This record gives sequence, structure tokens and C-alpha cells, in this order.
Amino acid sequence: MRKYQHISRLVSNDGVGNKTEFSDLIMDDLKQSSCMIYGENADEELVLLAELKTQIDTIKLNSGLFQQSIEFVVEGKITNDQYPAITYSVHGTTFRFYGRCSTIPQVCGVDLYLDKSYTGKSGDYVKQKLTIPVSKLYRSVK
Repeated sequence: MRKYQHISRLVSNDGVGNKTEFSDLIMDDLKQSSCMIYGENADEELVLLAELKTQIDTIKLNSGLFQQSIEFVVEGKITNDQYPAITYSVHGTTFRFYGRCSTIPQVCGVDLYLDKSYTGKSGDYVKQKLTIPVSKLYRSVK
């Protein structure tokens, strides 16, 4: 399950009056973010497989009837193909989140399915869309 970190720190730095301001803080923080994809070796140590940079022009707020979300795309090259991808983390300037990932659809307990662009082969270019549920996070800091 995806875990979020430093939301209250992000809010306490600038304060937040409403959900729009909260969304703006997160989107601004994501401009300097990257997504790391990790595998695990036989000693259960994390091994970096890819570092994907956020494409700033893709960060956008989607407002639905009941839910708001922030979507953005991360891109980069696979640098290590020795292990299967099992976890990921996204680090902004302050805000962070992490969880389990897989290249196999419908794996139990996975919150990020790496799409077809993630081939698992070193040197290949990866493009992945990520979504953050604004309404859920806003309720957690109110």
C-alpha cells in the first residue's frame, strides 16, 4: 500500500487554506521530483534499477465530481536489469511517497503497475504516469 511522507511539513512551511492551495503546494513540490524503481538482491538489499525524472509540463490537476487528483509523467532509462522491480519511491523537494510495484498486472498488494514501457532491459527508455489523490491527502492534514 502506498505511503505518503512529509505532507504536514509541506503544509506547515507555507500553510494551506483550501484544497486548491494544497494542490498547488504539491504540484510545485513535484517540479523537482524523481521516481526511483528498486529491485532486491539475495541479501534483501534494495538495488536501484531506474531513476525517472518528472516531466514538469505533464503535472496537472484533474477535478472530478467526487475526487481531485494530480497526474504527472516520469521518464528515464533503466540502468540495471539484474532484478525484477518490486518497490518505488517518489521524492519531491519536501513531499514523498513510496510503495510496491510490479510489471505483472493484478498482483495483490501492488499500488503501481509499471506499464509496457518498462521492459526491464538495461538502456531502455521508460515512461510512467503517476496519480496522487488530492482529496484523500487533504482530509489527512485538515
